[in-house]
Amino acid sequence: MPADASAFTSHRRLLFDIAYRMLGRVAEAEDAVQETWLRWQKQDAAAIDSPRAWLVATTTRLCIDQLRSAQRARTDYYGVWLPEPLVENSGASPAEAAALADSLTMAFMLLLERLKPDERAVFLLREAFDYDYGDIAAIVEKSEAACRQIVSRAKARLADAAQPPAPPSPRAETIVRQFLNATASGDVRDLLALLTDDATLYADGGGRVVSVGRPIVTADRISRFFVGVQRWKLPDVNFRLARVNGRIGALMFSAGRLVNAFSFEMSGDRIRTIFIVRNPEKLRHVAAGRN
Repeated sequence: MPADASAFTSHRRLLFDIAYRMLGRVAEAEDAVQETWLRWQKQDAAAIDSPRAWLVATTTRLCIDQLRSAQRARTDYYGVWLPEPLVENSGASPAEAAALADSLTMAFMLLLERLKPDERAVFLLREAFDYDYGDIAAIVEKSEAACRQIVSRAKARLADAAQPPAPPSPRAETIVRQFLNATASGDVRDLLALLTDDATLYADGGGRVVSVGRPIVTADRISRFFVGVQRWKLPDVNFRLARVNGRIGALMFSAGRLVNAFSFEMSGDRIRTIFIVRNPEKLRHVAAGRN
């Protein structure tokens, strides 16, 4: 008997969440889920004890293969690589919104780039999805002991860069609005007042648009950067606040065209980290309203 379509449909969101965390690209995550669906249709339902386990394992393995084939492109990528932004759907359930905020931040996704494909899969399944080691071992076809070791090593590798997420400031939206106004006015003093001294800016242009090739560190340098870009001020600019990868963010439009997606990490009432996705290819799904 063919596999039940409803079993796939009920787990589709989970499969996309895993694939996006693995790949950092919306279209590629959707392709992995679609390929899982095509393979699922060919299965004998009577031979599968757990549809969920089969679907998760298939999607995860497809993503590992995709990451391995894309490693050269990631290595040769110009400048900072950031994931395609996920803009929170206003129709998302509170549970979905919480999951987004917990494990889809730009900072977390950037850290994952330090891990090899199979390490990334094991670490995500354990830390983001709370799978037990027995299930993870079956999915990635390794021993439980090997999976435990992978998670332990991954935690050690990421510990030096990982910082505990700051609790959301009640004034976060106000601070971001003030920051966007300050970038538009080009007032260095206003910008400095809104940034932590050790603030960092990451911008991903992918070599397709003007951007910075490496992170900019310290409030002073970031402030001067935003003042400097006023020389290339775009026409008819406006911003729309949004939740981007589970954090307060903003979408920047010029003459009606989406040109930047911002995501901010806060420290108290100041901005600690700024992520800007400028690569037009990574903004297509947002402009099209797909997430």
